[in-house]
Amino acid sequence: MQVSRKASSLQDLPKRCRMRKALILAFTIILSMLISACSDNNDGTPPPASAPVSAPTIEPKADTSYIEKGDIDAIKKRGIIRLIAPMFDNEQALPRRGIPLQHYQAIAEQFGKNHRLDVEWVFVDGFDQLIPSLNNGHGDVIITNLTATEQREREVLFSLPVHYVKELIVTHNTLNIAEAADLEGLTVSVPKGQSYIETLNKLKTKNEGLTFNIEVLPASLNNKALLTQLSENKLQAIALDSDIAEALLPDYPELKTGLTLNKRRAIAWAVRKDNTKLLNLLNQHLISHLVKADGNQEQKRNWQAIQKSGQLRMITVNNPASYFMWRGELMGFDYELTKKFAAQHNLALSVIVKDSIQQCFEALKNGEGDVISASLSVSDTRKKQGILFSKRYLKVAEQLIGTSDSPKIREWSQALNYRIGLNPETIFFDKIQQTAQTTNTPLSDNLIQYPGENTEGLIHRMLAGEFDFTIADSHLVALQKAYNPDIQVKLTLTEEADIAWALRPEQTELQSHLNAFISKQYRGLFYNVTYNKHFKNARKIKKLKKDRITPGQALSPYDDLIKPLAKQHDLDWRLIVAQMYQESKFNPKAKSFAGAIGLMQMLPKTAKQLGFKQLTKPENSITAGIIYMKWLEQRFPGELNIQQRLYFSLAAYNAGIGHVRDARTLARRLGKDPNQWFGHVEQAMLLLSKPKYHRKARYGYVRGREPVAYVKTIRDRYLAYLSAIE
Repeated sequence: MQVSRKASSLQDLPKRCRMRKALILAFTIILSMLISACSDNNDGTPPPASAPVSAPTIEPKADTSYIEKGDIDAIKKRGIIRLIAPMFDNEQALPRRGIPLQHYQAIAEQFGKNHRLDVEWVFVDGFDQLIPSLNNGHGDVIITNLTATEQREREVLFSLPVHYVKELIVTHNTLNIAEAADLEGLTVSVPKGQSYIETLNKLKTKNEGLTFNIEVLPASLNNKALLTQLSENKLQAIALDSDIAEALLPDYPELKTGLTLNKRRAIAWAVRKDNTKLLNLLNQHLISHLVKADGNQEQKRNWQAIQKSGQLRMITVNNPASYFMWRGELMGFDYELTKKFAAQHNLALSVIVKDSIQQCFEALKNGEGDVISASLSVSDTRKKQGILFSKRYLKVAEQLIGTSDSPKIREWSQALNYRIGLNPETIFFDKIQQTAQTTNTPLSDNLIQYPGENTEGLIHRMLAGEFDFTIADSHLVALQKAYNPDIQVKLTLTEEADIAWALRPEQTELQSHLNAFISKQYRGLFYNVTYNKHFKNARKIKKLKKDRITPGQALSPYDDLIKPLAKQHDLDWRLIVAQMYQESKFNPKAKSFAGAIGLMQMLPKTAKQLGFKQLTKPENSITAGIIYMKWLEQRFPGELNIQQRLYFSLAAYNAGIGHVRDARTLARRLGKDPNQWFGHVEQAMLLLSKPKYHRKARYGYVRGREPVAYVKTIRDRYLAYLSAIE
């Protein structure tokens, strides 16, 4: 039994989500329509008040009752991806916000959005119906707490793990289940279709003579129902995943976790056996999402916490003034200025890219980053909203711009009679409305809104004739004019305004350090060279524009070689491109002082062991590099999550797997997490250049700064590629 719902109307899922009722309802409506159509008295009157009428929607709900077993090409042709989950995973059934199921749903829905697919959820009664529904063509991907077991792998293809959990026994506080023998004589209750049944049976086989019962319950029971029955002593024991237990057990103080049934269990998504293209795209999406999420942890840090972490997190937007990718290098006036500040305080700079200024403010407020550096105008409105600003590091004027064919404008009130395109989230929008009110000029037809659009996008729209004028800051206008000569400044609207860094109100110490930096650097040599490069030197601006990475543009000359090879080895091709630039800057004949050759800088000896020669040939170097990356990845133990496995593999590619293992051992000895690269193992790697530590290491001395910088630079470049092309 199934019910589907659209991602865009997640909160509108009806409470009557049993298919039988839905079918009866549909039959009733269709029957009434047929009777109405055949009646001689069909006068178009509405149905009786008792007839259920669905609420109006923006567009008709798509029909997901069809059968489709095709791969991603067939899915894209229909324009819909159907995500399958148990009935108790729907929003109204989930007992608590923040449990991992909702996180999985959000990741999956973002996948649909990235591929311009409408998302439909197909809910089934229980776990036992997930795989049959998938293989029968009622949905395309299973998204839930599904374990990748050997038995299930014979029926479906699993994605890379989205998470790893433990399987735990949960009992009443009066019972002590610490080891397998404590289960003797008890009954462990598990819903039908759950992988716990397989785990419990293996436990019985392993512990010969151990006697306990496995009670199989209806598949429709969710975790909350199981815990409630357990708390009421209707059940003796249940099995639960560790993350679910952590989220839900605080509501049941009379219950506790006990024996660990399985120390490591992979949670993954599933597709049909022949949907290999879809699986590859899902894996690519998971890698990019997890790497992004790994660097976007929310923490409202003061200056001391920033210094202790060794990292400053800059929030910005992707545009030619603030932050962009040029070839394989990170650039932008705001980025380079902030990076200089970070370097002077021995801080690494981490960049968090958002789609709009409003998203930047939200990220700052939530603690995703430490400072907004995005050519942000200082305004009283923003100050009243709780934004703390640094000293200005740039002065700009607001300018009305058009094309050579646009009407001449002598004063501001004239412009209000023409079509003006603006992003409603900018301060320009508020100012133009205030001006219109002051001059009693109606704007309903002339003010065209483009939510989320940046200055560059608005200018392209204006040049295409969608409207007559837009408004932009003078430094952005100067940049755009360098390669769009048809742009003309029609009117300077205000006196020069301040551009500054934005902070949370309590970040006064960081503000003091930023102000001191600005006082020293403003109009100095570094500042002027950087400013001229981005806003005054037309030749340089055109060069940066030519090779700036934008959606639809190739990342490297070798994208077509990399994509199928990365797909074959479950790696994100964009990560390989980021690594290749770091190794050779896309020069196939590159050779290092150590004798490494080609695009991926492989040592001939290592490449020969993998079966490759002539490393100056791009296909040989790329293939050898990818195979070696995959080989390294498989050398690390299973408890590592996807993103951590990538970081360790990159470090091993640069410094050797032995040194990475030494760093993990040292990290554990120092009380750090050996399964986390940033802030943990990377710190241990730095120490291995000191005699005190490398003398005790199995593989001895290593220049730790090199692999640390290597991993961070490639991670940052990869994230920049994602922000530029997604």
